[in-house]
Amino acid sequence: MKVNNIISLSTYKKDTNHYLKNRFKSIEQQIKILSSLRKSISLPPSGDITERQWSVIEAQLVLTETQLLSRLKKIGRKYLPHVNEIKPARFLNYQMGKIELDLSRSFRIFDTFLDILSQRHLPEIGLILTGCDVLALDAIRKNHSALSIVEPPVVYFDRGFGAAILREGVLLQDNIKNPLPTIQIPYSKLKVKHGTVSIIHEAGHVIMVRLGLVSSLPKAIKSALGRVGAPDFIKELFALWMGEIGPDFWSFCNCGIAQTSSTMEILSLPKQHVFRVPPGDPHPPPYLRVLLSIKWCHQLWGRGNWDKLERKWLELYPLENASKNERKILETGKKYLNTVTRTLFNTKFHVLNWKTIPSLFDLNAISPSNLERIIRSATSSGTLNLTELSPCAQLAVFRLIKDKGSISEQTLDRIMTMWLVKLGKTRKE
Repeated sequence: MKVNNIISLSTYKKDTNHYLKNRFKSIEQQIKILSSLRKSISLPPSGDITERQWSVIEAQLVLTETQLLSRLKKIGRKYLPHVNEIKPARFLNYQMGKIELDLSRSFRIFDTFLDILSQRHLPEIGLILTGCDVLALDAIRKNHSALSIVEPPVVYFDRGFGAAILREGVLLQDNIKNPLPTIQIPYSKLKVKHGTVSIIHEAGHVIMVRLGLVSSLPKAIKSALGRVGAPDFIKELFALWMGEIGPDFWSFCNCGIAQTSSTMEILSLPKQHVFRVPPGDPHPPPYLRVLLSIKWCHQLWGRGNWDKLERKWLELYPLENASKNERKILETGKKYLNTVTRTLFNTKFHVLNWKTIPSLFDLNAISPSNLERIIRSATSSGTLNLTELSPCAQLAVFRLIKDKGSISEQTLDRIMTMWLVKLGKTRKE
């Protein structure tokens, strides 16, 4: 007796036809999710990003969606009419699988910004982050044509100790580029908003690349150190460290001593971290990094409160606590901090139309005397007037108030929250 458990060929073809057509429609709908990010997140106006920021993000998503839909429709037109034939059916199935894999990679932008922007639904965080966006953009926009076309950064909170940036144009995966700068700051900044100076440093990384300083600075430093007889290993180290010293200096020109005191605060780590000189690391040893920032204060303003910071730093981290090899590098590097400082302040770069880096800034606005005057006026009048200052310079005022210790951390945090919220409302792009 014969048991008939074999599906007929006509039934098989019908099932395959139905499966492939349904799969085609499903992939089509999945691709169309890419352009729905703004609708999916649906941010409130108070915490939303600007139209320009949305346009940049959505342009990348729509382009990717269009390319994938075009590929899908092309194979659909060619092979869907012939899915009852095994070879076209197989080829269509394989090609749809390839598109699905590419789609999953394309969702990297969608997923990234969904995670980043969803934070802005939280009432306080959303308002604070809009102010942080303004601060980041102010750190970038200076009097240079190349900086006028940098896309406005998006700031977000994340876990971890330090801040970080993903620059505009950096590959997220394969040929998918990050559409605008995203700056990550630790959640701890929610309660120590004077620490948002780290945003300005991260914005400095954008500048170093956009202005071509990422290659010009190391060359200038090596040349300057060579002229004063620095050993080769010191020339190579400082050239490498320009990857972080450059953004440090950009941050200093934006907010002055606020960068110095913030850097010292962040880098007050266990001695094994402060003296460490890992090979190939663009981060200078914290020991030298703090002292270099103090040299910048000396260069601009002579003697001042930063002398106390220097004494305190040297007392906390005596070089005898470093290993023999570390001590040699740090002692030698310390001798050339003045040369590095003069080079940063005085070098006229071709990429800056033969201007210096500081010439792009209003350094008078962030002078300690000006900041002190503003604080004294606030003490006597009861009103802190920041209207004539840029957002970065305004942050410098708050950092100086913190360092003076004239009000409690809780009061300062409350005032700075109001400041960031107000700053967020000034967004223009």
